[in-house]
Amino acid sequence: MTAGSPPNKRIKLARRSAGGLTRGRRSRSLSAVRSTTGRMPELTFSENNGRLVIVSPMPVGTRWLFAAIGLFPLLAPWELLVRPHWSGRLGLFFVFAAVISAGALCLSGLLFFAAVAGLSSRITLDAGSMTFTYSAMAPVVPTQLRSYPLADLAAVDVRTYEWSDGAPSHSLRILTTDGITHETASSWSREEVEDYRHKVAAFLSRHVADRPLS
Repeated sequence: MTAGSPPNKRIKLARRSAGGLTRGRRSRSLSAVRSTTGRMPELTFSENNGRLVIVSPMPVGTRWLFAAIGLFPLLAPWELLVRPHWSGRLGLFFVFAAVISAGALCLSGLLFFAAVAGLSSRITLDAGSMTFTYSAMAPVVPTQLRSYPLADLAAVDVRTYEWSDGAPSHSLRILTTDGITHETASSWSREEVEDYRHKVAAFLSRHVADRPLS
């Protein structure tokens, strides 16, 4: 084996880099998409002419951010497997380097997948057609489209996600009578999501009087 620096030193450096990325990927990715208004990504709400719409976009900039972060774990296999020019008898150091590199590649793959498969969604309640429609789309994922009569909405509530780092996030959840849950993207502000829940409940109370929801 020939290398520019001792293999154990390279392993320690790459392990520290890959480990730091693994431990912090959740908090950094959440913080990266948090806007100055406290939302991640920004939810948009509109109600007019008997239509209530909540859009949960995944901005193009966020997709590029995930892709850029996904490049950093690739430093581990580069430093541990490519640059050292392993040759001859492969020992314990090589196995250790291969394990660390495999983990780094998996992390990069997950981040790249998030970049191309992260969903943007839209929830529409239409009093004219008396329908609830949920659609979700991503560059490499077929568009999902579900439509129900408004009377088939069983519950509207707020779901909270607890994170190991940082504050909890919240999303609006709509449950239909077939047991399927439809959620918006998350927001750091529970007050914002609670406000949307009240608006959806009020909309349904006006147009589906026999099925008031809370």
